[in-house]
Order: sequence, then C-alpha cells, then structure tokens
Amino acid sequence: MSFLFSVLRKSVYLLFAALFALNGAFSSAPCVTSGALTPEKEFEYLYSEGAAFCQGITTDGAYYYGTGCIKFLNYNAIVKIDAKSGKIVKCNDMCLPADIVSKGYSHLGDCAYYDGKIYCACEAFMFKNPAVMVFDADTLEFLEYHVLPAEGQGNGHFPWLCIKNGIIYYTQAREVDEIRMLRLSDFSYKGSIKIDRVITKITGGDILGNTLYLSSNSDGREKITYSVDLGTGKTLEAFSRDTGDDTAEAEGLSIYKKDSTVYFVYNDVHFASKTVIRTYSFY
Repeated sequence: MSFLFSVLRKSVYLLFAALFALNGAFSSAPCVTSGALTPEKEFEYLYSEGAAFCQGITTDGAYYYGTGCIKFLNYNAIVKIDAKSGKIVKCNDMCLPADIVSKGYSHLGDCAYYDGKIYCACEAFMFKNPAVMVFDADTLEFLEYHVLPAEGQGNGHFPWLCIKNGIIYYTQAREVDEIRMLRLSDFSYKGSIKIDRVITKITGGDILGNTLYLSSNSDGREKITYSVDLGTGKTLEAFSRDTGDDTAEAEGLSIYKKDSTVYFVYNDVHFASKTVIRTYSFY
C-alpha cells in the first residue's frame, strides 16, 4: 500500500509540475547587483524539473547539488548538476525514505557539501523535531538523519545549514538574533553567536573566511545578502541582488573558490514558472 501511495503521489506531482511549466517559457530579466558581486552566469529551468532543487544549493566546485520540495505532496528531491553546462546528471525523486516521511518530515531546505556527503536542513510537521538529513554526494542516496538537540531547536524552523571545520551553522527563518551551532561529530549543540541586529526571512547561508553570508528572501525583486562577523556578531547588509521579478523567492546560497576568485551561487524560485541558479564572482 505504501508503494502504491508513493507512485500516486509522484504522479500527482508530475501533473502539478507539468501544468505550472506551461507558464515558464519566458527569458530571464537581467540580473543586476549592487555591492561587490558581479554576475557571471545563470542556468534556468522550467518548474517541471526545477521543483526538484527549488530550496537548497551547494557545490563541490565541479557539481551543484540542489534540494527541493513540494510540501503538501510530501515531495522531496535531491539533484546533481554539472556546474559547467548546467545539465542535470542525476536526480533522486522522493529521496526521503517512507519511514522518515511517516514521522512528518516534508520540507528539505538549504544544504551543504562536506567530505563527500550532502547535509540538508529539514523541517517536520508543525515544526517539531527538525533534523539534518544526510545523503551520499555520489549516488544521492539517503544515508541517515539526526534530530536537532532540544536546546538548539528554537521555534522549530530549520531552513538552512552550512558547515565549516566540523561545525554546523544554522538559524531559524524569522526574527533571527543568533547563529546556532552543532558539532558535526555527534550532532550535539555547541551554543550560539549573538548578532547585533534582528534579521528575517533567512533562507540560506555559507561561510567565507570568518564571515557568514546569509541569503534573505527580502520583499520585492531586490534580495539582500547579509554578512555576519562570526567573531563579533557584527551584521551588515552586504549585497543586494535584482532578480528581475517580484515573484522571485531567494532560497539557498553556496560559496566556493576557484583559482583566485570566490563565487557566490544562489538558487531563486520564480513562482509557478522556473528555478534559476545564479553565479556571481566576488573579488
């Protein structure tokens, strides 16, 4: 019975995605930034395939790894994309096992590549017991999950995570006044870093040096990226990106370095039409 339900659920998703894809055949508006980011490239996908990575983005430099969900269908997916061509090379639809879904987990968020694995933030029904989902970066197969310690759950919203030097960094989505941390070794709570202002609608993040950059789904087509000094908690509006569309939602953020150039990678979802992966250089 569970197998039949899974097939039916996926069929409904495909119908849903195909209907919305009809609205997606238009070109991207120019993506203009302020601050120090320079647009380099973007890959655009109709919602019929872009829904599979409409929530999170990470990279190992050679591939992008994206995560996506349609919450009311319990649809969750993880994909692997060639970073040069933008071609989807592998996709794991319905990537959460049935027993995990039965516990109420239905919303994969932003993710992080670390040591051959993909770690993904995941919210549960009624925002209880948020957990880190772990996948193999090569096969995209589900490996394990770890529920956040009670003292690190906050209001249960768990939209993103990133990893540096064996520490997982994350926040809740709204009214953010601290950066929380877990030890990757045993997923125990390490504490938090207070920041000097309250920010909101945080959907993704990654670290460059001692600075944490946070993607926000700020109102309108202009999307703000904040910078947080992990030593002092000083928080600034670092960049503003023009997505060219008032319906766009800023989601994940990943940062990587190639040669002497640093790249910021975002995935933006344009409602009911497309998902766009945008890459910027940062000198």
